[in-house]
Formats: sequence, C-alpha cells, structure tokens
Amino acid sequence: MKYRLMLLLTALVWGCAFVAQRTGMDTIGPFAFNGLRFLLGALSLLPVIFLMKGKDESLQDRPRWLTLPTACLILGFFLFLGSTFQQIGLIYTTAGKAGFITSLYIIAVPILGFFLHHPLRQSHIIGCIIAVIGLYLLAFHDTGGAMNLGDVLNLIGVIFWSFHILCIDRFVPYFSGVHLAIGQFAASSLFNFLAMPAAGETLTAAAVMASAVPILYCGIISSAVGYTLQIIGQTKVPPTEASLLCSFEMIFSALAGFFLLGEWMSLREIAGCLLMAVGIFAAQIPSQIVLQRKITE
Repeated sequence: MKYRLMLLLTALVWGCAFVAQRTGMDTIGPFAFNGLRFLLGALSLLPVIFLMKGKDESLQDRPRWLTLPTACLILGFFLFLGSTFQQIGLIYTTAGKAGFITSLYIIAVPILGFFLHHPLRQSHIIGCIIAVIGLYLLAFHDTGGAMNLGDVLNLIGVIFWSFHILCIDRFVPYFSGVHLAIGQFAASSLFNFLAMPAAGETLTAAAVMASAVPILYCGIISSAVGYTLQIIGQTKVPPTEASLLCSFEMIFSALAGFFLLGEWMSLREIAGCLLMAVGIFAAQIPSQIVLQRKITE
C-alpha cells in the first residue's frame, strides 16, 4: 500500500506544480524559469547518486551509437520542447485545463508507440475517442469557436511529452534511471538558457528572488522529489496501475488551481474534464490487441 501512496503523492506533487508554473510567469520569463527549474532539479538529484554508489545495476548491452550523454541530450531536448509549450501555454490558460490536456500523453504514447512496433489495444482506441470528445468540451468555447492559444500550446506539448516517454522506455534498459534524470534535467536547462537571448529574456537577481518559491517547488519538489517517489513506487506496483495512479495528476492540478488560484470551470468544462478522465483511465485497461506492426529484418 505504501508504494501506491508514493505514486499518488507523486501525482499530487506534479499536479500542484501547474500552479507554481503559472504563478512563476508573473515575474520571470518561461525559458529563464525552466532553465533554473531543471538546473535545480539536476543538482537536487546529485545526492541520490551517492546513495546508490556501490549498488550493481544489471543493464543490457547497449547499441554502439548510444552513450549516456547522447541519451541525456535526446531526453533533454524533448523535455525542453514539452516544457516550453506547457510553460508558455500556462500564460493563456488555467492550471486545471493545462493539467488535463497534458495528461493526454497517456493516450498519445500508445498511439505513437504503434509506429515503433508497440501493440495498439482496443482500450487505447476507445479511450482516445472518449478523451477527444472531452477535450472538445473542455477547450472549445460554448459557441463552437476555436481553442484559445494556451490550450493549443499545451496540446502541441503533448506530442513532445509522448516522444519523451517513448525515449525513456528505449533508454532505461541501458542506463541508470537517476543518471538519465540528472542528465536530461541538465541538458534541458542548457537548452532553455540558450533560448533566452533569442526570446529576448534576461535573467536578473530581482526576477529570481521574486520567482523563488515557484522555482524551488518545481525544481526540488516536483522534479527531484516527484521523480524519486515515482522510481521507488514503480518498483513494487505494476506499470498499468502505476500509470493510473500517476494520471491523477490532472485531477490534482484542477483542485490546486481552484483552491490556490480561484480558477473556476463552467459546467461544460467540468463535463469535458470528466470525459477526459474516463477516456484516460479507460485507455489503461488491458484489452485485446487490434493492431501491431511486425518488425521486419
């Protein structure tokens, strides 16, 4: 039970991070915020390496081209893109809506994974249809107008979050999860700092101090603590159940947005959230394989 509670706590930590990210945008630019956040996340995980020192990890022989720096750069790049669209999107939408839209990666991963020879199950298709209907109710206006910019940016970010997860699945058999986490955080931080001049952002001590609480929360609590809890929790909980527990992130983001920021949703938006939750949960139910690409030599 304690391992399931760890995963539920992970979802709570990640859900509340949407509030921290949104409030951080009041005093600092998105690239500066993410750059500091991921740098702090990498530094916060360094002690974990010393705790793991001496533990033997039986990792598979990796392809010749795949080194730890290469894997970290790839993961960091997708983390940079996903977090960039999410962070800028939060300027224009609520924390609750961003949390639900981002959670669509749970459905997008198996669909994109089909092209990488992962099986596509009946529940994936059904869950996707239900979630898309929910997305329409959540993100489109009552008059049937277009999605707002923040919702669109978060939806684009789902693509990069999905590729990030698929790459993690590809690299984890070859490298320590903690080393990958530190490396991807460091790489993503570097990409964000390099993007700052192009975006016209400057980093000042005053901006850092004004955004200190959101940066500390996202860097230490959401990144370092959340990641560690996820790793420990998943050692004793089956993957499907673990994904289900972590997906409560979307519900906690909506609750945090309501209680901490006073964000309200219309009945239409609430109905959309409920349908998206049903679709996301349904997609994780084991079911019959309907499509699977064969690996050709």
